[in-house]
Amino acid sequence: MNYLLMIASDYVSSSEKRATMVREIPGWVDDADARGRKFGFPLDHPDKGVTVQVRDGATLVTDGPFVETKEVLGGFDVVDCADLDEALELAAKHPMSWYNTIEVRPFFEAGPDLPSKIDPPAPGRQRYLLLIYVDGVPEPNGEDAQIISEGQAWGEAVAASGHQVFGHALHGLDTATSVRVRNGETVLTDGPFVETKEFIAGFDILDCVSLEEATALAAKHPIARYHHIEVRPFESEDGESD
Repeated sequence: MNYLLMIASDYVSSSEKRATMVREIPGWVDDADARGRKFGFPLDHPDKGVTVQVRDGATLVTDGPFVETKEVLGGFDVVDCADLDEALELAAKHPMSWYNTIEVRPFFEAGPDLPSKIDPPAPGRQRYLLLIYVDGVPEPNGEDAQIISEGQAWGEAVAASGHQVFGHALHGLDTATSVRVRNGETVLTDGPFVETKEFIAGFDILDCVSLEEATALAAKHPIARYHHIEVRPFESEDGESD
């Protein structure tokens, strides 16, 4: 089964913690690759991203992440594991779990097959992550079916244009588990790493020439009319990382 490991970060680490992560993360990546990790990437600082919503036909763009909290999404890994226990074990071994939090969420079953890897972006392009936020409350008058249909059409159009690298929906909050390791003990908590009204329901990886282009594509997503989409640049353009 496929899982998304959402790696939270406070972007504030002592030199000792940074040295530990630089030393330990490559070994975790090697072990995780051998056990079903498909790909993973760090994200640039949250202040480099924007949050997009569309109201009454007007696109509203706000600098920074959708949620202002101590811990924000700092990177992610996509893994293929036998079950949730194996995914939680992998998360608990990640050095970031020693200092921050890793949220483990299963993919929604329907969707494309997982690629074995994701190549670096084409020259002149940068990679962006679109985080799709929803509140889980059904829209009135059967609009949910229309949103799903329009979302599929958006995905097909973005893929056909060469901008979409990968995208997938996630199961709901009731399937989320947050992992922390403190003093050598693994602490599991039901639910996401941050409690908010709206939660991440899916994500898309895009290749674009600029943040403005990624923002324009996000504004065309039907979810932007009802909720929010956070657009975050990847940390680097040199391929896979963790």
